[in-house]
Amino acid sequence: MSPGPLTDGERTDTVAAYTSACAFFGQCLAEVTELDWTAETGCPDWDVRTLVAHVVTGEALVTRVLRDGGAWESQADPSILGLNPMAAWRGTVLAAIDSASVDGVLDAMHPHAVGELPGGVIIGFRVTENLVHGWDLARACGTDIALPETLAERCLDFWMPLAGSDALSGHFGPTVMPPDGASAGVRLLSLLGRTA
Repeated sequence: MSPGPLTDGERTDTVAAYTSACAFFGQCLAEVTELDWTAETGCPDWDVRTLVAHVVTGEALVTRVLRDGGAWESQADPSILGLNPMAAWRGTVLAAIDSASVDGVLDAMHPHAVGELPGGVIIGFRVTENLVHGWDLARACGTDIALPETLAERCLDFWMPLAGSDALSGHFGPTVMPPDGASAGVRLLSLLGRTA
């Protein structure tokens, strides 16, 4: 999280990272079968449908907050997925990426559950959410998947200054110790309470 306004390059990189993280989640979502929707995930009280609804709701909130100036209210309702969860995800994520790409929106302050935040920080949260919940989704459906290293490194840089703070508590599980020589993806999962 850089202090002050982002440079043009940082803005471009932020939107590119968000786009790539959303694509990673979408790849995991594309592998979900009809039999997977009620499978338990590593997130307490969430089955696959609830986890996907949580991510889709987050992308809908990006548009609501960055474009429309609405409040951040993150109650995930599985009905948001409708009859075609992939189509619901695709339309929502494309609108969110468009909203994040508008000039000035990443530097401007916006309402969030944790207080007023720059748009770039909100998108940083979303990059992490898409990566980690994509991994959660794949695991719930019986697939082992590695996080993209470049994006994982970016998320580690984003979160490490907040390690041990209230910013992580309540949103992720307790940090676990990664194995020696762990990849960036495994270190990120460990930081956010996952055992790869």
